[in-house]
Amino acid sequence: MNGVVLGVVIAAVVVIVLGIVFLLVARQRARSTTAGLRSRFGEEYDRVVSEYGTRGGEKELRARLERREALELRDLGADERDRYSKAWETAQSTFVENPSTGLRDADLLVQQVMRDRGYPSERFEEREKLVSVDYPDLVEHFRSAHGVAVADEQGEQPLEERRQAMVDHRYLFDALLSGGDAQRTRRL
Repeated sequence: MNGVVLGVVIAAVVVIVLGIVFLLVARQRARSTTAGLRSRFGEEYDRVVSEYGTRGGEKELRARLERREALELRDLGADERDRYSKAWETAQSTFVENPSTGLRDADLLVQQVMRDRGYPSERFEEREKLVSVDYPDLVEHFRSAHGVAVADEQGEQPLEERRQAMVDHRYLFDALLSGGDAQRTRRL
């Protein structure tokens, strides 16, 4: 009887110890996941977590990472970069004469570069989420610029807002054109 009782006690202690170790490892993994996501996404982490809550926000950010990893993005060739650079110059020149048309052209140009690089081009929301993975410091500029361009189609926006939207589009345009990473294209 003593051997059986001792065996049961030892087994119970082992199960309790293993449970505690499992909980500690899971807790540490969750912390490192949070820290990794926070580091990777910066302010976008805070925005998504405030929208979805911590658990839902982190799930959303991990899903974005998975969708992005499934894409096969490509760098643009020298001829394509030159062609797009000239198209940007044209959009800027148009902006001087007709801000609404220049802004619309810039918005469309960013979409074209994204499509040619391999980003899906059907819905802005999907592009925005993928941009947040590759360029977390630029995604808010992208949202803002696109929002102003869409609003400008509905009715004339103030010139300063359109000018800022052109600048914001330029940040992402430059990053996409060069195949740059978020560290080299950091804008605040």
